[in-house]
Amino acid sequence: MNAATALMQARAAGIQMGIDGEDLVLEATAPPPRGVLDLLRRHKADLLLLLRRQANWMAEDWQVDFDERAAMAEFEGGLPRDRAEALAFVYCVAEGLSQAGAVTAHATHPPTAETAPRARVRRCRG
Repeated sequence: MNAATALMQARAAGIQMGIDGEDLVLEATAPPPRGVLDLLRRHKADLLLLLRRQANWMAEDWQVDFDERAAMAEFEGGLPRDRAEALAFVYCVAEGLSQAGAVTAHATHPPTAETAPRARVRRCRG
């Protein structure tokens, strides 16, 4: 597991994150699963870097990057839309971590149906 996975699982569990100095600030409408909290503790340093990086980008910047990556994966890579969006999210998080110096940059080529890992997106309702 990595910080991108921890972030995805936290969001899927309904957790919103922010930063206060060197602390992660978590907000949720229900008590988060213990496993997700453990992941966040384990990847705290990388999550802080990612969230700081995100704070420097406007929401529109992230949306443009996400939309472009999802379109490339769908139309050039031949992936179904939901899978293309899941991968776009992972790549955007990885890019944020990379730019923050937390991880090595990933390949910039769009994934194809053959090369893309299976990504699952969990949706929380309620």
